[in-house]
Amino acid sequence: MTGFVRTAAEVAEIRDRMAENRFLDARSVSVRYLTRPGVVEAVLPPGLEPTDDPVVEAEVVVVGESNCVGSFAGGGLYVQARHGDVVGQYCLAMPMSTDAAVRWGRDLFGEPKKRAAVRLEREGPTVAGSVARHGEDLLTVEATLERERDVDPATRTVFHYKALPDVTGRGFQFDPVLVRVDFESDLHRFETGPGSVTLGRTAHDPWADLAVEEVRGAAYVEADLASNQTELATVDPEAFAPYGLARGADDWLSPDTLPADAASSGRTMDRM
Repeated sequence: MTGFVRTAAEVAEIRDRMAENRFLDARSVSVRYLTRPGVVEAVLPPGLEPTDDPVVEAEVVVVGESNCVGSFAGGGLYVQARHGDVVGQYCLAMPMSTDAAVRWGRDLFGEPKKRAAVRLEREGPTVAGSVARHGEDLLTVEATLERERDVDPATRTVFHYKALPDVTGRGFQFDPVLVRVDFESDLHRFETGPGSVTLGRTAHDPWADLAVEEVRGAAYVEADLASNQTELATVDPEAFAPYGLARGADDWLSPDTLPADAASSGRTMDRM
């Protein structure tokens, strides 16, 4: 593909990729745990409700091949939630190792992606994964695998929100959309055992707010994945704003390097 304008055939092919993403030779380690009561409810935007248990899942994954973004490593921080009778996982953060992986999911699904350093290693029954940003460890997960399981995995449902700031900067370009993404798995390996999870923070990544109260177990998976996605609902823009402006971007205010009195001092920028 070359040039600034795609051909009709290229447009059709790109749209086919967007409609069904495929991720092959995926390896992941995840730990599920309970956080404090009320924590999950506090982070859920309008359109989602908490389930009976405040379940959190922290994950590190490496993907060998894909039909859309090549190979990459990533992570995820999810809380269990429901929309009507659909139960799934709301994604609070999704660090990625490549720019391609960030752009694709963020533009298409509204995934809250940022660049990060991601590591996943296995030695015998021990698997360890980590995510770091700005020189700080955000996530460390470890699992000691004791049992291999032969199961037919259920579809994994993940909730995201797709929203775009208005060109004036005073609102959203369109009403934010609650998105449902379903992942079908061709499972090659599934092992479980005890695990541990440690959460850190940066000024832009408050992962440690989801405190670990009780670890429920760890899992290691090798699989090929395919996704499809649908729009579930739109939500009130003003009600969503406190959540939307905290998703998928570093602190919007921290890059402000103007003096505190610049707005009131009458200073103006030179025009080119």
